[in-house]
Order: sequence, then C-alpha cells, then structure tokens
Amino acid sequence: MERVSPHHLEIIPLGPDLDLCPVQPAHAAELYALVEQNRTRLREWLPWIGPDYSLSDAARFAALSESDNQRRVSLTSVIRVHGHLAGAIGLHRINYAHRSTSIGYWLAASHNGRGIMTAACRAMVTHGFIAYGLHRIEIRCATGNVRSAAIPQRLGFHEEGVMQEAEWLYDHWVDLRVFSMLEQNWTAR
Repeated sequence: MERVSPHHLEIIPLGPDLDLCPVQPAHAAELYALVEQNRTRLREWLPWIGPDYSLSDAARFAALSESDNQRRVSLTSVIRVHGHLAGAIGLHRINYAHRSTSIGYWLAASHNGRGIMTAACRAMVTHGFIAYGLHRIEIRCATGNVRSAAIPQRLGFHEEGVMQEAEWLYDHWVDLRVFSMLEQNWTAR
C-alpha cells in the first residue's frame, strides 16, 4: 500500500464557511447529536442507525475512521458549515488493486436543498482521483432515495443499473441503483 501523503488528511474547503474535515474522535459527541436529531429521516435509507445506536457507537466510529484515514484504507470526513457539523461523507474501503471505491454520505435535514452535498461529493470525487490515484468511484443508493440519486446525476455519473435486493435495511431488502465515474471522464473539478 502507498505511504501516507502529507496532504491527504487536510481540510478541504468547499466555499465560504463550508469544508470537509477528516473525522476525529473529538467529533463523536456532535456527530451523535446530529444523528439523533435526524434519526427518523436517516433510518429511512441508512442501515447503521439501530434503536440502540449510542454515543459510544459514534465514538467507536470516529476512532476507527481516524485510524482508517491515517492508514489510507478509506477516507471519512465530516461536513462543516460555519464550523458546525452538518453531515458526513466518505470514500468507503479502497480497493487499491482495482483503484476503486464507493462514496457514502448523509446530511442533516436543516442543510438540505443548498447544494452542500453536491459540493461535498464533487470535492470528495476529485480528492479520490487526485490524492488516492483512483480510477473508478461508485455511488450506490436505494431505488426510492431520489434525493441521494440526484447527486451523482448532477455530477455526470453514469447510471449502470440496479442491484436487486442488495442491502438489508432493518426489516426488508432494498434494490440499489449503481452510478459510476471513471477518472478520465471526471470534468467537475
């Protein structure tokens, strides 16, 4: 695996008072509070927010994410607006043999409709291609999650198709739409 680049864990500015900051354990309490405030809405599409999701789960997530970020096996960042957490975005586990990964993201309802997640995804895709040398990045989202699917569509991703019953969401299967971007086709820099 590649050695850690001195620039890959920097804060990525997205605009005035808007940036991506690699997750740190110090973010755990604010992340947990944000998930709690948005629990019902986030549970509609994200499989990791069980009824027993707690501050200690958020703390474990932040510590593991920081370690994975440092080892370059993934990159998880918080989205900050005016210095406060608004959501999270990340390059999932990176497959260096195939130079590929996927992106996951969520945003607090209070920040929807302002282009924040599109800007965050644009920056994360660019960072993945440049800082991690990736060739292919996917975004997968449930077929009913229209808001999430609008982001890769806006960014010019190619929709490859639907994976049937690809994710277990608490008590039922959901189909996932698969979108992809190849490094040579990325123009939203």
